[in-house]
Amino acid sequence: MKTFKTFYSFLWKYKWSFILSQTIGVITVASYSSMPFIYRYMIDNFHAFTAKSFFVVVGVYGSIRIGGIIFGNLSWLLAEKVINPVQVDAKVKVFSHLQSLDFAFHTTKKSGELISKTKRGDSALGRIDDNINRELVDDLFRFIIAAVAFSLINLKITYLFLFFIATIVLISIFLIKKNIKLRARYNKEEDNISHIIADNLINYETVKYFVSEKREIFNLVEAFKKWTISAWKLITSSLRINASVRLLSAIATIIILAMLGGDVINKKITAGDFILVMTFLMQIFPNIEKIVFRLRDIMKDYTDLKDYLDILDIPLVVLDPENPLDFKCEKGEVEFKNLSFSYQDGQESLKNISIAMSAGTSTALVGRSGSGKTTMTKLLMRVYDPNEGQVLVDGFDIRQIKKEDLRRNIGIVPQEPILFNSSIGYNIGYSLENATKEEIENAAKLANLHDFIVTLEKGYDTVVGERGVKLSGGQKQRLAIARVFLLDPKIIIFDEATSHLDSESERLIQNSMEKLAEGKTMIIVAHRLSTIMKADKIIVLDNGNVIEEGKHSDLLSRNSGIYKKLWDLQTNHEIE
Repeated sequence: MKTFKTFYSFLWKYKWSFILSQTIGVITVASYSSMPFIYRYMIDNFHAFTAKSFFVVVGVYGSIRIGGIIFGNLSWLLAEKVINPVQVDAKVKVFSHLQSLDFAFHTTKKSGELISKTKRGDSALGRIDDNINRELVDDLFRFIIAAVAFSLINLKITYLFLFFIATIVLISIFLIKKNIKLRARYNKEEDNISHIIADNLINYETVKYFVSEKREIFNLVEAFKKWTISAWKLITSSLRINASVRLLSAIATIIILAMLGGDVINKKITAGDFILVMTFLMQIFPNIEKIVFRLRDIMKDYTDLKDYLDILDIPLVVLDPENPLDFKCEKGEVEFKNLSFSYQDGQESLKNISIAMSAGTSTALVGRSGSGKTTMTKLLMRVYDPNEGQVLVDGFDIRQIKKEDLRRNIGIVPQEPILFNSSIGYNIGYSLENATKEEIENAAKLANLHDFIVTLEKGYDTVVGERGVKLSGGQKQRLAIARVFLLDPKIIIFDEATSHLDSESERLIQNSMEKLAEGKTMIIVAHRLSTIMKADKIIVLDNGNVIEEGKHSDLLSRNSGIYKKLWDLQTNHEIE
């Protein structure tokens, strides 16, 4: 029921249009349902009509039909006026929640599956509104009017009518529940196919490099085999519902007419009464199959809608404080104080770390893979919160600051920048809202990227492709640096920004880094030690502990130190 509560909370935002639409819809159904009564009157008074009375009845009939058309369209228009903004509101709210979720969620999600859920959920929201608030409500009033009409003729057929309706609904619900379970299985297989396709398209380079096209096609075909089995189970289940409803509807119509036979033979009812009953039976029972499938669609769409709206219930782990401090980074001082951190799987990454980084200085974090270097930068960005200790920026505990206020004051150049499939200018300007063309170009010049961009046919309007595939590694790094130049933060993180670049690209990146570092607090996660020789302080981490600390020359003087060993390995061209 929570899903429906959330669903109607979106609708209730437009409550007056919703209520008016429902009211007009009920009036429309009532008007159309009066038709059998008009037929009854015309047949029972067939030989008594005068010209005037006949045309009066025709006028009433015509007014009801035309009024029904007008009110029906008005109800539909108002309903659309509600559901269209409701779908937009729901999409925006789900998207906003996904944007607010922690890095931890985004590192474990399956994008293809998530996209499939949101697409199905959005469609389900519109269909549920149509099936419940329009069709099902209309059907309910038709049943009520039919039952009242039957009670005026013969109470026995009223009871029989209600009995058969209840029987069909109960049997259908039993069959629909099984159908919904099969639908959930079908959705799971469909989501898996979406995941396989999306994952393949994202990683197409790896597929090409290892000539694995046939393997990927085989994997997709195998997934479709499971999908086909689940699809056929779903189809046969739907056919069982279809056959059951049609058979019960036919039996119900025959038995009710048979029950009415005595009254016909004994002249207890008029020809108009018989036509009244026949008209309602022909309206209700042939339509009962649609109603049952409407119930099935509602239950099926409920599953899709629940998956969609359940996204809103995915909890945030790293929360903003209830009463955040007013924060503006003036200096850029960073301190890790008695810091300990373990990942959810229990892996202990940092053990009682204490490091102070003065404003305007550069600090390099060095160590073997898994030593805790990148974890420290993630804690600074509040990707995670520490288990123990504090991270301080200008003396503020960052848990007392809004995440957006903190992150606006930290620029990061990651090891592998991920770019939007848009223009170079858009990607550079992404770090600063409403950045001017002049500001973007100036940032590109500082990052040694402008000269390359102007050689392109479309210049700054050149589209970089998915994840920046049309640019080289060095060009992507320089673009990431240009973003940081544009942002102009007090604190900058370089996360192994030159580890996979050629010498020329590394030289250009180093030159850009030196310009960018002026007056900034720099944190450099380094794999290639030649890039950190000028750092004011080098921190050597091993297994989550600070093992060594000092300048490059000091650390090299320690013959048995880890830094010295790493330096010798790299300068001797040995592989770690």
